[in-house]
Amino acid sequence: MAIPIMNVRMGNLDTSRRRLLKATGAAGVTGLGLSTAGCIETGDDDDGEPEDTPPDDEPELTEPVPELRFVMPTEGSNAERHELSLEAANNFEAVGFEIDRQQFDFGTQVEIALVEHNFDINVIGWGGTPERIDPHTFIHDLHHGSESNIGPGGRNSPGYNNPEYNDIADQQFVSVDMDERQQLVHQAQEILARDQPRTYIANEDDMHAYRHDNFENIVPTMGEGLNSFWNLIEATPLGDRDTLRFGYPTEITSLSPMQDMATPDRQWVRLLFDRLYRVTDEGIPEPWAAADDPTFEDDGETVVVPIREGMTFHDGEPVTAEDVAWSFEYFGEHSVTYGDRMAQVEEVNVTGDHEVTFHLTQAFAPFVANVLAQIYIWPQHIWQDVEDPVEVSIDDEETATGSGPYKFNQWDLEVELRLDAFEDHFSPPQVDRIIRVPGADTSTLVGMLEEDSIDMIGATPSVTAQNRMEDDPEITNVFAPTIAFFKFAYNMRNEVMQDVHLRRALSYCVPKQVYVDDMLGGVGTVTHSPIAEVNEFWHNPDVEQFHFDLDAAEQELANNGYGWDDDGRLHYTEEHDPQMFLDG
Repeated sequence: MAIPIMNVRMGNLDTSRRRLLKATGAAGVTGLGLSTAGCIETGDDDDGEPEDTPPDDEPELTEPVPELRFVMPTEGSNAERHELSLEAANNFEAVGFEIDRQQFDFGTQVEIALVEHNFDINVIGWGGTPERIDPHTFIHDLHHGSESNIGPGGRNSPGYNNPEYNDIADQQFVSVDMDERQQLVHQAQEILARDQPRTYIANEDDMHAYRHDNFENIVPTMGEGLNSFWNLIEATPLGDRDTLRFGYPTEITSLSPMQDMATPDRQWVRLLFDRLYRVTDEGIPEPWAAADDPTFEDDGETVVVPIREGMTFHDGEPVTAEDVAWSFEYFGEHSVTYGDRMAQVEEVNVTGDHEVTFHLTQAFAPFVANVLAQIYIWPQHIWQDVEDPVEVSIDDEETATGSGPYKFNQWDLEVELRLDAFEDHFSPPQVDRIIRVPGADTSTLVGMLEEDSIDMIGATPSVTAQNRMEDDPEITNVFAPTIAFFKFAYNMRNEVMQDVHLRRALSYCVPKQVYVDDMLGGVGTVTHSPIAEVNEFWHNPDVEQFHFDLDAAEQELANNGYGWDDDGRLHYTEEHDPQMFLDG
């Protein structure tokens, strides 16, 4: 006797009868997930009894595993991630989970993931801005269990707090020996791969487009493509144009330097507010508001920074050494995103008319890239009496006053953000105005680009749209490799997610290669770590890998205190003993 089995789109799977019943019954069959194909023998013996009859001593089932709240993007917000989320949800159900699919736009997802923590599984990515070539953000900020990282607004959305990992993440931050630090970063990646607080899915490369009949001197960078800071100040209009119209498929959630939680926010906040150093596309911090490289004294525990002379804020007030010192202290006290960066800074002093000195608790290698090149300069005369700047909206000319190359003009939510060139800046932009246009989705923005309603798109269009634009004589597609990564996050604050074996089983259900090959059209690379392969020095190629394998998912569950009822629903068993982390 033969019965049809389910066939997932990435190839045939030797699925069990239980999974077949689950897929055809409770989960259903969709175009994204499972389809009937092939056949399998039941393995009946001569007496008509299946060979896979459970033994009498199989552990007894207890309560069912709770339904999982799966927060994913809408199709309009991100079509490819939406498609993968639906397919993964089908796979989760195929191995016995109950899934509550919740679809939201990008801004809502950020709020749910980083502030409300109201999810079991959340689908979101982390941008690969050049300062993240140094691994500290991805190793420490996203995974260290400090209160600022796991609290509301922190970047550790899973709430991952492994003492062994925390110690290594701390050590890599203060190590001044590059080889030693590399080993620590590699070790951190190994622990993350074992524990799976997130399923690390893919590094999504950028394929962005612009109208070369409107602009020249385009500067795409690794990890950001046309969203690059350098591109937005160097892009030069042709003819009598004076405005750069930039399309992006989501709206900004905040312009506050105190809480630029999402990369699309930060890419525009940094146009308004200067930093002492800017990181190049090669990951090298170069002087910006600083006049020169810093001087290290006292074996690296004292850092002296010369401040550029002649700078002013957008309201005409001078940028002083006092503003700089005050800004770092203010961010250390209040910033959800950057406050933890100041943990190694004991004191900041004004030591000259144009000089600021930082006294550190101990020397550490990435101080310039991860502190001096991260924290923004704010006008003390506007903010010094504000006790809780995180609660203040940055949405008008006064609150958005910085010293950056652009100054605030107007922000109409879901319509456009307008910034004007700050002509008194030491490196003013090449355009008089930049307008950020949030499209309903990327395909809408492609249409606007083709009809000359916008000049650039800062997101990767579908493969079909890319191919069509290749034939457009006025449009150029530019490719940029990325260090950004896309992942599913598991909320370890919730009891159901506090078992490492359940998280590992979920990771086996995610078809990473299909996502890259079919949904991204090959514009990306499968990853099993937050550090991209292209970031060669810091990437560990030898971590445990989680490729799509529903049998492995079931085995992980069956071996660690889970079982299934007659309907294929996943239960705990009497032997269930949840383990938060996996021993090395």
